Amino acid sequence: MLLLIFLLTIWGLADNIHSQNQVNEITDVSTASGSLKSSTIYDLIRLKIQNTYLYDVAVIYYYDDFSDGYGPEDSDKMFNSSEKIPEIFTLIDNSPMAINGFSSLEGKNYVSVPISVRNRVEDDCIISADLSDFTEEFDVVLEDKFKKRYVNLRITSYTYTPLELGIEHERFVLHLTRNSGAKVPTGILENSETEENNIQIYSADKTLKVKIDNFMGGETTALGKIDIYSLNGQVITSMPATAGLHQFELASGHIYIVRVALGNQLTMKKVAVR
Repeated sequence: MLLLIFLLTIWGLADNIHSQNQVNEITDVSTASGSLKSSTIYDLIRLKIQNTYLYDVAVIYYYDDFSDGYGPEDSDKMFNSSEKIPEIFTLIDNSPMAINGFSSLEGKNYVSVPISVRNRVEDDCIISADLSDFTEEFDVVLEDKFKKRYVNLRITSYTYTPLELGIEHERFVLHLTRNSGAKVPTGILENSETEENNIQIYSADKTLKVKIDNFMGGETTALGKIDIYSLNGQVITSMPATAGLHQFELASGHIYIVRVALGNQLTMKKVAVR
């Protein structure tokens, strides 16, 4: 196996190597894409983590008959022996899962799933999502809690550097928020921009940034809500507003409307991300 990886790396084909394919024998769902008998049964997300050498995949999927605890729709994670392989998985009662089923999204407006990763070499990794079998009614946003970054995986992928080698359970969260075609009220687009001294909204390094001064509570205290819209009023993403710096990696070359609501205070600004 290591000889094969070495040869394919030399030939420039390593990007196509999946570390290992896992299949749930009950649902026939696989970590490899394009393996479902019917792509219309489940709302399914494949999260892919990739470094210079190989990639790994975790599956999160939703269905009426699934439970949020451990069930036949779940498959335990089989870890790789090679240290070069980055790995991604979820947890059920502290047990690693490669394939993780949850109850249906019907009637839900928001769910979140903690994401665990394992890195054993100091190499940047890219996290992306295959959403070809997932409903379009939900935004799919990855949060890096340590960097306070939010990335809409429908638009782009996320590159990170491991903070430490080994398993990181607390760093990433996947946020699923129902969009329902929601749009910003017309009045917001027509009103003048407003800014407050305790909130800074700006763009730097192709990233939209919202900085909220530490008032009314600590950094982990939810103060309000941050909404980001396109110029036509479409909701791009929404996140809880807490004190500190929030960074959103969005498609560059566009202008966005940022709306920050903190109690009775409302701050809005148009920002170009370049």
